[in-house]
Amino acid sequence: MSESDLRAIENAYQALNAGNAQAALDALDPDAEWHESADIPETGVYHGRDAIGAWLREFLESWDEFRQEVVEMFDAGDRVVVFLRLVAKGKLSGATVDARYAHVWTMRNGKGIRVDGYVNRDEALEAAREPVKP
Repeated sequence: MSESDLRAIENAYQALNAGNAQAALDALDPDAEWHESADIPETGVYHGRDAIGAWLREFLESWDEFRQEVVEMFDAGDRVVVFLRLVAKGKLSGATVDARYAHVWTMRNGKGIRVDGYVNRDEALEAAREPVKP
């Protein structure tokens, strides 16, 4: 994985924290797939940057406050594993969230072609070791 790929991913999270969802989405290939963890309510698999963007914008509408902190990020060969901490406050409930989870990015030509979400650190690490499917 190139240093520019790692920077692109980190910049995507920074853009999202700054409220710029479009800049965050720019890290993805137009035909990217986003596979969010089934452990997170109202999520699934999203195909294409437009569908990912629609889901992301709707998801972000649920929060008064939303910030993802990159805790750890490392090159796993064909993938990048990103461990995150989320600090958020629900818009309707006012409930606060302090959660940890991971994203495993598969990159090609400087863009994310697939992102897989995990709530379990070991599952994310195991997924990063699996061969990339063409």
